[in-house]
Amino acid sequence: MGVFSKKYLNSQKLQGFTNYKYSCIDNSPIAVYISHPFWNWFVQFYPIWLAPNLITLMGASLVMGCYFYVSIIDPDLNRNNYGSSDSVAIPNWVWLLCSICTFWAHLLDGTDGKQARRTGASGPTGELFDHGLDSWSTVPFTITIFSIFGRGEYSIDPIRLLGVLITVQLVFIVTHWEKYNTGILFLSWGYDASQYGLSLFYLFTFIVTRNFYHFKIIGDFTFAEALEAGFYITCILSFIMSFYNMYYAYFVDKTGKQSNIYEACLPMISPIILFSISVYWAKFSPTNIINTNPRLFFWAMGAVFSNIAVRLIIAQMSLTRSETINTLLVSYGIVAGLSIFGIFGQYELTMLRILSVILTISHVHYGICVVRQLCSHFKINAFNLEYLKRQRQE
Repeated sequence: MGVFSKKYLNSQKLQGFTNYKYSCIDNSPIAVYISHPFWNWFVQFYPIWLAPNLITLMGASLVMGCYFYVSIIDPDLNRNNYGSSDSVAIPNWVWLLCSICTFWAHLLDGTDGKQARRTGASGPTGELFDHGLDSWSTVPFTITIFSIFGRGEYSIDPIRLLGVLITVQLVFIVTHWEKYNTGILFLSWGYDASQYGLSLFYLFTFIVTRNFYHFKIIGDFTFAEALEAGFYITCILSFIMSFYNMYYAYFVDKTGKQSNIYEACLPMISPIILFSISVYWAKFSPTNIINTNPRLFFWAMGAVFSNIAVRLIIAQMSLTRSETINTLLVSYGIVAGLSIFGIFGQYELTMLRILSVILTISHVHYGICVVRQLCSHFKINAFNLEYLKRQRQE
């Protein structure tokens, strides 16, 4: 037995994946008139041997790569503080790099599925792989953009940034909660808009530099606060659409997937617990942990969130019951609780570092094992298409 041979999926889940049929609605004007026509044209340049999952992985690597680089050079979100000299601030060319990487990551994320259909490699494994990586990208997408503002007068503090991150994660998890109840993945209208918007925003920042945002819009309302408000508005609009679609499925179309309200709401228990623990830990940490190392705090929370999201995606794809809690969430909650009660004292940051490593390794292990198990079940390969030739020959 190898280190990645653990069987996380039971026979019921595997059978559910066998019977799974993809159902998605992506009808935003940007997607219909810009993204999909562009992607349909661009995918023709991919070599026919290129595996869709490799495209997915390359896109996610660009997002993560930018996040890790910015985190290494600005670990405490302090380099772009108001009043910092240009010699101390994050180099301006980094925002051009972020713009390019964000655009290409979105392009790769949009064309992996088209490459799958083009090569005949479509299947539930690729969808799970794609959406699983997307769930972890919520942290880089959110925190990297606010690195432009640093901390101080023209920014928002880390606790408010945690609130922004939670809104982004809520939009993601509610979309898949919606599919858990309706059987259809309604892609948010804000997704394409946000990706193009981020690319252009990074490019604009590269042109005008970070100092451009050091102004008040109205009264004491800063540009960073306006951006923060934009995230909340997008979240609210997404909620309205998702709740309407679930209402329609249950009360109008009579196609809702769950038998009662408790079963319908079950997927939201874990995220609500995670968000509650995170906010409480951030506010009542004895060593003010979220200000001491905000990026590490967000990363640890993001690893748990991604694990919760992946488990929900597995449940809705396999038509099985959603899990209410998992080992990563329990571990996170225990460390947070002990920290709040002062058990770790001055070593709270050390425990957060250890926890982050454990959570990251555990989640990566879970993801690799699940993909390997599905590949074995379907007799496919995740990152090459040689199996298609064998299937044709058989």
